[in-house]
Amino acid sequence: MTVWARGSFARAILLALLFVSIIPIIFISVIFINQSTMALTNQMETNLYMLAQSKAEEINLRLQEVWNATAIAARESAYDMEREITPEEMSQKLARYQTDSRNIFGLDMYYNSVGGETTLGNGLSNVYWNNDTAPTTKVLQDIALTEDMDATFASIKAISPQTQWIYMTTPEGMMRLYPWASNDHYPDGWDPREVIFYTVAEPTNNPNLETRWTPPYVDFAGAGWMVTVSTPIISSDGEFEGIMSHDVTIQALKDIALDINVLDGAGYGFIIDSEGGVIAHPAYEGVDASKGTQETVNLATVGLPAFQELIQNMIDRESGQGYFLDETGTQQLLVYAPIPSIGWSLGISVPKSAVVAPATAMRTRALIVAVVLVAAAAAVAVFLARRLHQPLSRLMQGVYAIAEERRPEEIKVESFDELMELANAFNDMADRVWERESRLKKTVADLRIEIDAQRSHKEVQEITETEYFRQLELNAERMRNYVRRSRGKPSSPTLGEAPAV
Repeated sequence: MTVWARGSFARAILLALLFVSIIPIIFISVIFINQSTMALTNQMETNLYMLAQSKAEEINLRLQEVWNATAIAARESAYDMEREITPEEMSQKLARYQTDSRNIFGLDMYYNSVGGETTLGNGLSNVYWNNDTAPTTKVLQDIALTEDMDATFASIKAISPQTQWIYMTTPEGMMRLYPWASNDHYPDGWDPREVIFYTVAEPTNNPNLETRWTPPYVDFAGAGWMVTVSTPIISSDGEFEGIMSHDVTIQALKDIALDINVLDGAGYGFIIDSEGGVIAHPAYEGVDASKGTQETVNLATVGLPAFQELIQNMIDRESGQGYFLDETGTQQLLVYAPIPSIGWSLGISVPKSAVVAPATAMRTRALIVAVVLVAAAAAVAVFLARRLHQPLSRLMQGVYAIAEERRPEEIKVESFDELMELANAFNDMADRVWERESRLKKTVADLRIEIDAQRSHKEVQEITETEYFRQLELNAERMRNYVRRSRGKPSSPTLGEAPAV
C-alpha cells in the first residue's frame, strides 16, 4: 500500500495536485531567480565596465585635443619667433611692458593702469621676466614677437574649455602666459626653467624632443592641482627655441572621472598615472601642498594584494574588472580602462552590495511572486480537491444508505461533467435498486403470509387427525345429539357412523 492508496481520496487528490503544481513552480522559480540574478549582476558589471570605457575615452579625447592644440601653438610660435621685426615695431610693442615693485618685467603695471580685468578681462597674455638680470636683445625681441601669439592662444582657449593656461618658456627664462595672470603669484627669485613643465620636455631630459605630460603638481598661478603637456619649440633650422606648455586642471578631469553618479552614488571614479600615482581620487581631494609640489600618493603601494594586482593591471594599460576587499573588509568591484594618449588609467570602484542590489531586489520580488503562485496553486488544489471530494462523499453516503436499506436522497452535483454523469447514473441505479428492494420485500411478505397459512392448516390437520382430537369430536357430537333429542329434533349421525336413511 502506497501513500496514494491509503487515506481519503480527497487527500490523495490534493497531494497529487500540489505535487504537479507547486513543485514545478518552486523548481522553475529557483532556476529563474538564480539565472536572472546572475544575468542582472553580469549586466551591471558590463554596464560599469562600459561606463569606465566611456569615461576613459572622453578624457582621452579631451587630452588629445590639448596635445594637438599644444603642437599647433608650438609651430605657430616657432614661425612668429622667426619673423623679422623692425626696431620701431619692437619699440612700440615693448612700450607697455614695465618693471614692477619686485623687479619683474611684465604687463602687471599696464594691466592695472587701464582698468585691469574690468577693462581687458582675460583677453591678454602676461610676460614674466626676472629683471634681476637685464634682458638681452634676444629676450626683448622674443617678448615683442610672441605677443602675436595672443590670437592663437585665445582660439585654443575658446575651443578647449578644459584649458587653464597655455604658455611658452624660452631657454633664457622669459615666459608668456595666456590668459593674463598677475606675476604676484610667483615667489621671489622664481625661475620657470626649473619647474617640471619646462624640465620635462627640455632637450637635456628629452633628447628625442617628444611631447610629454608632467605628473600632477600645484599650479604656481593659483589654479590648484594641475597636469601639463609640454612640447619643444623647434625653429625651421632645427634650433631649440623654448617649451610650449598647456595646463589642464585636475578638477577638469575630476569633473569627468568622478562624475559617475552610478548606483545612487555608491561608487566613485579615479585616475592614476603610468606608475600608479594618483591623478584624481575623491579620497585625496583635500591634499594640502605648496605651489609646485608634485602628488606622491601611489595606489600601487596601498591596500591588500588583490587591490594592488588590479592597480598593476591599470598601470600595464589593461582594461578589465575584478573584485577586491578594501581595508574595512567590504568587497568592491573595480572596473578600469586605459587613457592611451597620456598613459594613464581610469577606474571605477563600486561596493559589490551596490552591484548586486538590483539583482537582490529582483530576487526578492521573484520570491514574492513565487510564494504568491505557490499559494494560488495550493488554493486551486484545495478548491479542486473539494470539488472532487464533495460529490464523491455524497455518492458514498448514498452507497451507505443503500447498504443500510434506506432510500438515499437524490444526489445533485454541479461540478465536473463526469461527476454529474456519475451522480445521475447513481441516482437512476439507486431508484432501480430501491424499487427492486421494495418489490422483493412485498414478495417476501406475501410468501411469508402464504407460508404461515399453509403451516397453520397443516398444523390444524395434524391436530385433528389425532385420536384424542377424534375422541373430542365424538364426545362433542354426542353432546349435540343429546341436545337435539331433548329438543325433539333428530340427532345427527354418530361420528364414525353412517346416518340413518
